Amino acid sequence: MLYREKGLKHEPAEVAGIAEYFQRLGVKIGNHVFTGLDRVSPADLHNLGLLHNIYRGLFTHMIQWVEGFLKKHKRQQVFDDAWKEIPPYPGFSVPKKAYREITQWKGKEMCNLGGCISAVLASALRNPDSSQYQDFKSAFKCVCAVVGFTLLAQYRSHTPDTLSYMESYL
Repeated sequence: MLYREKGLKHEPAEVAGIAEYFQRLGVKIGNHVFTGLDRVSPADLHNLGLLHNIYRGLFTHMIQWVEGFLKKHKRQQVFDDAWKEIPPYPGFSVPKKAYREITQWKGKEMCNLGGCISAVLASALRNPDSSQYQDFKSAFKCVCAVVGFTLLAQYRSHTPDTLSYMESYL
């Protein structure tokens, strides 16, 4: 916030003054890995919860969309059954409730969802009739893209390749 306030106090003609001020503070001004990326504001990158908010926002939206999709295609019970049958494995907490019984998605549930939703959805969408095939295929592809994006977003550092993958998932 301090950087933003200091930057706003300077007129555009004083660009050298801004750079000099930030240099004295030990802050580099210039192009960086996020320069030119759509939907990325460098001024907001300092927010510690930004990734968490993106992750929660994307997954909350996806959960609502998946629930509506499953309801429309009468696959809610199949999804719940597959959800309850997930076996334990390292780093994964077995869900204690059926999918539809979870009323509030907390961090632990979100992590669990991210780790297994693709498999559970694939199980729930098995054996579509001919009128459902394309919708099921598109829905699965969409959910996999959201999961792929959020998994890549958690990397500690990125290369041009990982950023390209993230953009393609979006």
